[in-house]
Amino acid sequence: MTDVPALTPPPKKHSRLGLFLPIGLFLIGALLWSGYWFYTAHQIETRLAEQVKTLTSKGYQVAHSPFRVEGYPFRMFLQLKDVRLIAPNGKGLAVPALEAEASAFALDNWMFVATKGLTLYRGQGADQSDLGQVAVTGDALRVSVSGWTQPLQTIGLEGLNATFTPSKPEHPFVLQSAQRLEGRVTPTKDGVDTVDFIWRASGAQAHPQSLLGRLGQGQNFDMAFQGQMAQASKFRGDLNGWREAGGAVRQVQASLHVGELEVFGRSEALLLDPNLALSGPLGLEVKGTGDPFAFLLGAGLISAEYEPLARAFVGTKMTADKPVKLDFVFREGGAYVGPLRVAAAPVIR
Repeated sequence: MTDVPALTPPPKKHSRLGLFLPIGLFLIGALLWSGYWFYTAHQIETRLAEQVKTLTSKGYQVAHSPFRVEGYPFRMFLQLKDVRLIAPNGKGLAVPALEAEASAFALDNWMFVATKGLTLYRGQGADQSDLGQVAVTGDALRVSVSGWTQPLQTIGLEGLNATFTPSKPEHPFVLQSAQRLEGRVTPTKDGVDTVDFIWRASGAQAHPQSLLGRLGQGQNFDMAFQGQMAQASKFRGDLNGWREAGGAVRQVQASLHVGELEVFGRSEALLLDPNLALSGPLGLEVKGTGDPFAFLLGAGLISAEYEPLARAFVGTKMTADKPVKLDFVFREGGAYVGPLRVAAAPVIR
């Protein structure tokens, strides 16, 4: 009897699930992400339109050319042209070309770049005259903003090789140029309506008729100014409203380096009185060589009419190893050194 060989079962086919499952999951994820991106882009366009209506209803002049959000799939990119934002008090800006960009993964952090410069509208001066505009150009004019959902945002500013050209020479702008400008505003960690701020200018040139121009006497200067601002949310260009809400600048530190002259200032708190004149203490240290009055008179901290009396407090000469130190107090519209009134207090406009 012949043995019949056992039948071999056919080989088991491998499942193709392992091949198609990743592809399917990828397609589903891509579809969901695309839906999220286009929905978010539409929300950005809608909210910007709503913000324009809100500002217009409050008396602002707002304009921009038509736009749409681009940058799919991982960016949110806007290219705005002919942007114009002017407050009821006449202050504002116009930007011929503005680029705004954020990662689709971090919509709370945006970068804005004025690719063709911008124009600042200065509003009116103390005598109600129109101060005109200032054209600002540079190799880079950037602003970053983060924390859009928070009451106070973190704001950074940077300008490289910036130039400032006023439309009305009779109303000079404080700066003519700067190799580098930096500024940053950061909410304090305690959650109170307070921000830390710092502003720096390097390789800057001031207008000859401005305060810094008189101090610098045509030379380039470096400057830094930092401190804390209380009631920061009330500071919207309305100095009176900010003052009435308890606005103040605290822990102030300032420095100026021009030529061989170095100036350092410090104050625990500076406020504004009803006439917008400074109020509070200011400690000043002047280092360099020569007559310190060249600086103090140029800064307006001592008026020429008070010079004979004030020299007794200051002295006539200073040397590199012997700086001049003065403690000013601004009160009742005047600047005092001890009991002596030496000038009018600076007025902020």
